[in-house]
Amino acid sequence: MKIVIIIPTYNEQDSIGALVDAVRTETSLIKNHQIELLIIDGNSPDKTATIVQKKQSIDPSIHLIIEKQKKGLGAAYIHGMNYAMKTLGAEAVMEFDGDFQHDPKDIPKLIKQLDLGFEQIIGSRYIEGGTIPATWPLYRKLLSKIGNRIAKIGLSLPTKDNTSGFKLTLLSKFADKLPLNEKKILSLRHAYKIHLLHDLIYLDAKTIEVPINFLDRDNGLSKSTFSDVVESLKVVIILRWKKFLKI
Repeated sequence: MKIVIIIPTYNEQDSIGALVDAVRTETSLIKNHQIELLIIDGNSPDKTATIVQKKQSIDPSIHLIIEKQKKGLGAAYIHGMNYAMKTLGAEAVMEFDGDFQHDPKDIPKLIKQLDLGFEQIIGSRYIEGGTIPATWPLYRKLLSKIGNRIAKIGLSLPTKDNTSGFKLTLLSKFADKLPLNEKKILSLRHAYKIHLLHDLIYLDAKTIEVPINFLDRDNGLSKSTFSDVVESLKVVIILRWKKFLKI
């Protein structure tokens, strides 16, 4: 099976080179799948794209798209998912952070569950064995947990980590029924995760959560804000309303 790992970036020059190397080290050990990387750069003013291009020159399994303008995390992933399927021929896609908050060593754990027949595998911080950084300030922990609870309660989701950005999906099976364009997805920012998770669950995608240790950013500041919680609430309300109207 062909799996494409999508990594959105913006001003990640201090970490992207090491991250690509670490991801390729882990994926090189997986022999039963063809695994490629797709970096979606939000037109970073730093040297992120240049570093990736140097990696590309020696590794043809690394691909780079430079957006004309940075529209948001959700927009980057939607673009990446379509490119991965239509141009690279991916059957499954993995969502993965570009700042070392996700541990490359956890990648095989998610792929193992794909081999066992699961279609949506979530790297979960909120099941037994999963963690968030102890160094996070209280407000950061609250932002994460509030956004997660809003999605869980508001949409009656069975999953425990509903805002995870580390996920592997058998996208080829569900793509034609998912809102994979910027006009249909309800958020071009972080809350796109809630929309896709909700739709996949109600499409009866076989879903499992695996524990991950969510790490502190290797460099820079967290990109999560209170506005992401507001955006999550907006997405939940719209999905509830559509369900009520049966549209």
